[in-house]
This record gives sequence, C-alpha cells and structure tokens, in this order.
Amino acid sequence: MKTKICAHCQTEATTLYRIQTPAEGKSWIFVCESCCLKAKPLPGYRYGGTWQGYRH
Repeated sequence: MKTKICAHCQTEATTLYRIQTPAEGKSWIFVCESCCLKAKPLPGYRYGGTWQGYRH
C-alpha cells in the first residue's frame, strides 16, 4: 500500500484529500483527514478529490 505525506502536519497517510485554501493560493495540496477537517470552515476552502494509497 502506498503512502504520502500530509502537506500541513507532515504525517504519513494512506488516504489524503486534495484541497485549496487561500493560504495556498491557486495551488492544490494533499492533506490528511485531520487537517482537512480543520481547513473546511475556512473561507475559500475547496475540495478537489481523495487520494487512496490502496488504489495506486
């Protein structure tokens, strides 16, 4: 199973969420579930899909 590193907290995870926030500008980043939930209430938050290590 593949893993990636969360762009915010630097933890390794098998499921990451592709998001945009005003802090990242127009860049998309991959974050873990915990960081994704923290980013959801922010104005300008956009969800762009889920990366799952077992599918790649």
